[in-house]
Amino acid sequence: MLKPVAAIYILLFFMPLAMMAQVASIGPVPVPLDVKLPASVIDGDTVPIITIRPVIVVSERNFADINEAMKYYMLRRDVKVAYPYAVMAEATFKQCEETMQTMTSESDKKKYLKETEKIMMAQYKEELKSLTVNQGRILIKLINRQTGTTSYEMVKELRGSLSAFMWQTVARIFGNNLKDTYDPETEDKEIENIIGLIETGTI
Repeated sequence: MLKPVAAIYILLFFMPLAMMAQVASIGPVPVPLDVKLPASVIDGDTVPIITIRPVIVVSERNFADINEAMKYYMLRRDVKVAYPYAVMAEATFKQCEETMQTMTSESDKKKYLKETEKIMMAQYKEELKSLTVNQGRILIKLINRQTGTTSYEMVKELRGSLSAFMWQTVARIFGNNLKDTYDPETEDKEIENIIGLIETGTI
């Protein structure tokens, strides 16, 4: 069964200082008096249940030296560049998956995927060609974060084992690895923290 990966396949082939973090300021959430809220009875008292927005508290970064500071801000810059493409890949992946579920013919699925790939090629090719090697490396990881599939697996499914091997060889020449996975707990913890700042609008 052909998986819906062609739409984000193009992302894999064209991969070539900001302000200090601060505490996010979020004001109180107003609750009109005439709104009915769910409640829970605790020790005989009725306590309303209100869902509030998450608050992310970020401490001021202390760097050992200028090189460490530059390394962090360059990583933050690269994540901000790569992250939107990974989110787009996730959305396209889901859209392809939903569309293909309505198709019964394998030839129709292949045709649909190739058309989607062609559209994305025209829209994103030039932008992705301008990515740096490090931004491409981060994008490979973030695609795995967003979709749960490695870039190598996507190419292998779409183009076959030989093509995947060839693209992997090219990627390794430029310092990347299509088999890279995302590890938010250890290796990619700093990237995960930066994504949290992006998603909350802190940076």
